[in-house]
Amino acid sequence: MVKVLHITNYYYPHVGGIETATRDIVNALKSSGQYEQRVICFGDGPHIVDDVRVTRVPYAFKFRSQPISLSYRRKLRELVAKFAPEIVLIHTPNPLVEFYFQHIDFRGKVIVYHHLDIWRQKILKHLVKPIEYRTKRRADVILCHSQQYVDGSKELQHFKEKIKIIPLCYKESDFVLDEKLQEEVAKIKKRYRGKTLLFFSGRHTPTKGLNLALKAVKNMDNVLFLVGRVGEINRHLEHAIDRGGPNVIYLGQLDREQYIKYLHACDFYLFPSIAKNEAFPITLIEVIALGKSPITFTIPGSGVNYISKGEETGIECPNKDVTAFRDAINVLRSNKALRNRYAENGMARAKELFNYQQFANAFTKLFSEISKTI
Repeated sequence: MVKVLHITNYYYPHVGGIETATRDIVNALKSSGQYEQRVICFGDGPHIVDDVRVTRVPYAFKFRSQPISLSYRRKLRELVAKFAPEIVLIHTPNPLVEFYFQHIDFRGKVIVYHHLDIWRQKILKHLVKPIEYRTKRRADVILCHSQQYVDGSKELQHFKEKIKIIPLCYKESDFVLDEKLQEEVAKIKKRYRGKTLLFFSGRHTPTKGLNLALKAVKNMDNVLFLVGRVGEINRHLEHAIDRGGPNVIYLGQLDREQYIKYLHACDFYLFPSIAKNEAFPITLIEVIALGKSPITFTIPGSGVNYISKGEETGIECPNKDVTAFRDAINVLRSNKALRNRYAENGMARAKELFNYQQFANAFTKLFSEISKTI
């Protein structure tokens, strides 16, 4: 069996797009029966997930979203020496870990899954740029979610000959409601009967644009905006939610089951992200797959507007234009036929381009090809 080591920031049950993608890859390879796998990540949690061993390394603090751990280098070196992987798949950006990886003795194949560029930290990105460059130069293959992101990425321009596109995916089985959840969805709809239910769930960071969505829905009649949170609390945004008015309901931290429940219950979804670090959101794939016509902003170079096509699966507004976003809400809430058309198109698009089996097949094929060169 070919030995594979997955290097990622965090891992299930931690919630996030990269974490979901990593687990999907692990399970796709596991189902082939040809690979022995290990995972190393930051944080705490179970050390066996889906019958695969996970090494979790505690960290002291975060700096600019990067977990800082001095023991990680030793743990990584020990794992590579003991497990002796033949293929390493490293999810980037993860600059500290990339630096550690570059200073251990590994001579096998390297796959880099590049999820997004470092762009917000104006000073930090110049410090880590050489690390990112060396990681990609060392890679045998660089994976990205969409050609749009590749074309708009300065970090990837020197490595186009190594790049393969594998979009992220959703799993239909995750959204099949058992009897209990069906009853809970029915209760939500009954509780808010007569209202148009809008929904948002995600990290409360400035680039998610939640403050813009709150301005757009403020004082709208017969509309309820249900706001969920994933990850750390942002006090500034929580205060903005509190000031949102009577038509904004803060649901707090949502686990996966709660998120699925409210996604089923809502009429349509607000996706107000404004920045390119929203590279290829799995949430948006799930939204169109479930027929919940999203409203988005235009984000050049992001996969957002590839996942949901404006005037086909939802409405796309000029970036940060609150008035246009509000107008889009009014259009969708008043035109059920349009919502239904977008819903049908979205479900068909998700099934064609972002289904799990397609994702799993792409990875098993890639690893099979690389294994032949070992």
